[in-house]
Amino acid sequence: MNHQLLKSATQEIRDGYLRQELGIEKCEILDKYQLRSNSDLYWERHHEHHSVQEFFSQKFARKASPLGMIFYIYKLCYAKVKYFDQNWDDFSPCIYNWQKGLFEETRTSDMEFIKHLSTGIILDLRNLAKINRYEDFLALCNYLEEQKRNKNALQRNLTAI
Repeated sequence: MNHQLLKSATQEIRDGYLRQELGIEKCEILDKYQLRSNSDLYWERHHEHHSVQEFFSQKFARKASPLGMIFYIYKLCYAKVKYFDQNWDDFSPCIYNWQKGLFEETRTSDMEFIKHLSTGIILDLRNLAKINRYEDFLALCNYLEEQKRNKNALQRNLTAI
């Protein structure tokens, strides 16, 4: 990739080229959060009444998982990204349907909440971002894993009966 040529390209040409490197799911994330590239090859969001908000570089977007991109947008730390990446099979992406008053499973690129499949506990990404102490996050992880173990033990006991 010729960085100098891309930096001087029009917005549409630059975005088109950079998006080709990312794949469909990551492009869906860029679309949902209305991100477009700048001349420094960073993805940013423009708000009509706010200053431009820069999120991450193209290099990061290429290397990160879709989950990592979303967590970066929500300003979640690396420990959270790592934990959920490693344990993603225990969770499901959700969105809140206000018309039905229910949480519904959705594509990862559209998620705003995470459902712990074993327990049904719903985690709001905004609330996860408020957990600043590693010990507090570790306590949450331990609680979820303990609840999963308890549910699995109960199911084994019921099956044995």
